[in-house]
Amino acid sequence: MAHHLLSIQYTLAMDRMALKRFPKRYVFLLVTLSSTCFYLSWCSFWLGGLLFVAIVPILGIFKLLTIAPKQKYFCLFSVVCTLFFWNTLTIWWIYKATFPAFLFTACYNTFCLALPCFFYYYIRKWGRLYMAYLGLVTSWLTLEYAHLSWEYWELTFPWLNLGNGFAALPQWIQWYEYTGVLGGSLWVLIVNILLYHLLFEKANFILFNGWCWGILLPIAISLMIYYGYKEKGNNLEAVVVQPNFDNYTEKDYSAPCFIPYPRQIDRLLTLSKQQLTPATSLIVWPESAIDCWLEEVKLRDYLLMQPIFQFLHTYTALNLITGITSRCVYGPIQATKTAQISRGVYVDYFNSVFYLKTREKIDIYHKQKRLPGGEYIPYFHLLPVPLCAWLKQKFIDIGNIDPCLGKGNETKVFKIDDGINVAPIICYELLYGAFVGRSVQKGANLFAVVTNDGWWGNTPIYHDFFQYTRLLAIAHRRSVVRAASTGISGFISQGGAVIAATNRLEVAAIRGVVCANNQLTFYSLHGDYIGRIAAWICFILCCIVWIVRLQQKE
Repeated sequence: MAHHLLSIQYTLAMDRMALKRFPKRYVFLLVTLSSTCFYLSWCSFWLGGLLFVAIVPILGIFKLLTIAPKQKYFCLFSVVCTLFFWNTLTIWWIYKATFPAFLFTACYNTFCLALPCFFYYYIRKWGRLYMAYLGLVTSWLTLEYAHLSWEYWELTFPWLNLGNGFAALPQWIQWYEYTGVLGGSLWVLIVNILLYHLLFEKANFILFNGWCWGILLPIAISLMIYYGYKEKGNNLEAVVVQPNFDNYTEKDYSAPCFIPYPRQIDRLLTLSKQQLTPATSLIVWPESAIDCWLEEVKLRDYLLMQPIFQFLHTYTALNLITGITSRCVYGPIQATKTAQISRGVYVDYFNSVFYLKTREKIDIYHKQKRLPGGEYIPYFHLLPVPLCAWLKQKFIDIGNIDPCLGKGNETKVFKIDDGINVAPIICYELLYGAFVGRSVQKGANLFAVVTNDGWWGNTPIYHDFFQYTRLLAIAHRRSVVRAASTGISGFISQGGAVIAATNRLEVAAIRGVVCANNQLTFYSLHGDYIGRIAAWICFILCCIVWIVRLQQKE
């Protein structure tokens, strides 16, 4: 017994000596390893597995606090730096639109991600290690669930939810049809904790086996599903158009190189006709393809729209889904919370998708999951009027952006043909899997994603955002027809495989055949249930820790 105590004391003494000798160098190494693993793994086909080790260095930093508590603030600051570097390296492209937006987003998301890390540290300090593990997992999943589903949290940013990192590896994550993206996040957290415990806490063969099976078993199950899956539903031939207009120089009417709206529509029509066959039944144009705030009730009367209606009259079998910036005029009464006063009347401006079949057959969807900052100012209604006016003008100065767009009321399903029901999804909305699932529950058997990625220049967002679309296809087993104004357009199968795709930043139109599946997945029916369960466990855990803390004070 005495020998065992001496051995423990000697080990602790050596750890303290080592920490005093090079603590900062060791911590800097952990910070670099973690942030680099996150960056290299994100939406990567070759390095996606680095997500299984990316959190281990962060837990290693917290381990140092048990050896040298006097280094508390330095270590906690290092954890924050790790999360900030991860954000900076992964979403740096936001600065192409505006640097303040990038800086705010990186700092804000760093703060959010630091909360579960500090919760883990707090529980580990006042409770047991295994309870701290549970606290880390449940609080992290609760945070991601809040980004995805909490209606009253207007500053949502689910871009860096851990499960999104496997977007380029659909062969690994076919079981997302049961769990959604949060299942991937849970997977990453558990595997990282097992590896950390194996390296820093207690190494044994059973734990090593658990870590190996924790990685290999889900991948094996997924591979069997992936290679055994057969596309379901009726075939549909569709055409997607990528006009490749530059947002800053060609679509902005105040820019010297602005392309007039009739010429923009002419390019869309010309590209569409190039790919038409007698079997083509659907054409999808990108977000804001018609970008001139057309009044919805007068859409049939605009001279600008007549070539489109003539085109549809000529090709009577065609159905057109297109992005349009539209407006609704209400008169002297404010009909909605987002309506703005303009020339004595209230008006709502919408980022919309229109379904056009003939001049008479028109259906409209208004975007619900708007982009914070780009399409609305979070908690705008709570700000003083002078500050609201100043903020709005700042956004307009940045890039003619209206940050007060209206919000749609519900998901929409366009019934374009017998048995073909299309759910329109606008840009940022594709990150919200459970939200999209509402349209699936309404009968949608095909997704039409329209987006405009041109605000971010020639950056990795094109690749990442296109990969995220594959997650949506897997989770709901729906084929996706994706049209981007500038970016990557294409067709994605129900298994997340890319059927066909354009090159980024090219003028193009492509044709493909997709299947309209009517079967509902478990995730389509139940949504982010993992997040709901995690939130309740986290709440109970907080109560337990609070009670234990009170007892310790007594």
